[in-house]
Amino acid sequence: MPARFTRREILKASLAGGVGAYLAGACDTGRSRTACNRRIGDAHADAVTSLAVDASGGLLASGSADALVKLWRLPDGALVGGLRGHSQAVAALAMVPGASVLASGGADCLVRVWNLVDGALLAALEGHGLPVTSLAASPDGRMLASGSADTTVKLWNLADGSLRVTLSGHTLAVQDIAISPDGSVLVSASEDQTLKLWSLPDGGLLGSLPTQGGWVNSLTFSADGAWLVTGGSEDAYRVALRTMPGGVPSKTLDGHVGEIEAVTMAADQSLVASGGADESIKLWRVSDGHLAKTIEDHARAIHALAITPDGSLLVSGGSDRSIRFWNLPEGRYAGSASDPALPVQTVVSFSC
Repeated sequence: MPARFTRREILKASLAGGVGAYLAGACDTGRSRTACNRRIGDAHADAVTSLAVDASGGLLASGSADALVKLWRLPDGALVGGLRGHSQAVAALAMVPGASVLASGGADCLVRVWNLVDGALLAALEGHGLPVTSLAASPDGRMLASGSADTTVKLWNLADGSLRVTLSGHTLAVQDIAISPDGSVLVSASEDQTLKLWSLPDGGLLGSLPTQGGWVNSLTFSADGAWLVTGGSEDAYRVALRTMPGGVPSKTLDGHVGEIEAVTMAADQSLVASGGADESIKLWRVSDGHLAKTIEDHARAIHALAITPDGSLLVSGGSDRSIRFWNLPEGRYAGSASDPALPVQTVVSFSC
C-alpha cells in the first residue's frame, strides 16, 4: 500500500518542486473494497488540500497541490470557475464574510485575495518567508489572518491589503488558525505542540496551552464560541472538544488510527466531522461523544472537510484528488465534484 501523505508533507514536497512525483503513489485507488463500484471523476490533478463553502451554501472553493483554486456549485458539484495565480501548492482557503471574496494561501508564500463575482485578483499579500498553511477571516470581513510555516501569524487589513501586525511566539510551523465567532480571539496551532490564544484586533498574546503529546493540525470554533475543536497527532489521534475561553479539553473522541488532518463542526453544534491519514471520515455526536458513523470511501488521506451552513451536506477532499459530498446527519454518499477535463476513476467503496 502506498504511504499515507499528510498535508504538511505535501507542502514540503511542493517546496522541493516534486509534488507530482511525491503523490504518484497516493493516488492509487487499487485498495480492496467490498460494497459497490462507482465512477468518480478527479476534481484536481493533485491532492485536494483545502475547502471552503460560502455563506449561502451554494458555492464551494477547493485548493490543491496542483496550484489551482476551483469553484463548484452546490449541491450538484458542477464546475463553475477557476482561479489561477499561485505558482505552487494551494494550502489554505477562507471565505470573507459579507462579501463575494475568497482568500487563498500557498507554498509560494503568498496570500491572494479574489473577487468571486468576476474572478479578478484583488490583492497579493507578501510577507511570509515560508508556505502559508492557514487562513481565517474576521466575522466583520475587515481583517484576514494568515498562518505560516515561518512560525508567524500575520493580520492584514482587507480594505487595502496592508499588514496590521505580525504575531510571533511559536517556534515551529503554524499548522492552523481560527477566529472566534465574536472576532475577539484568534487561536493558532503549531508543530511546536502548543496552542496560542491572541486578542483581536491588537494581536496581544493571551496565553499558551500545551497539546497532549503531539501537535494540532486542524481547529475550528463552534458557532457560539463556547467550544474549540482540535485534531492532529496529539493524544493518540483523538479529537478534542475544548471549553473556551480557557481551551482545556473537556471531551475527547477516540477512533482514528492516524494523524487527523481536518475537523469541522455543524452550525447547530450537534455533530463534529474529522478526517485524516487513516483515510476515514468519522461523524461524532457532540452531546455524548458517540461515534455515529465511519465513512471509508476515499482511497488516500483526507486533508479537508467543510459543512454547509444549513448543516445538510459534508464535503471532503484528499490525496486521491477527489471531492465528495455526504448527506448529514446520516453520512450517506450524495455525489462528487469532478472536472470533465481530468480522468475518471473507478472506486470500489464501503460506503455507497
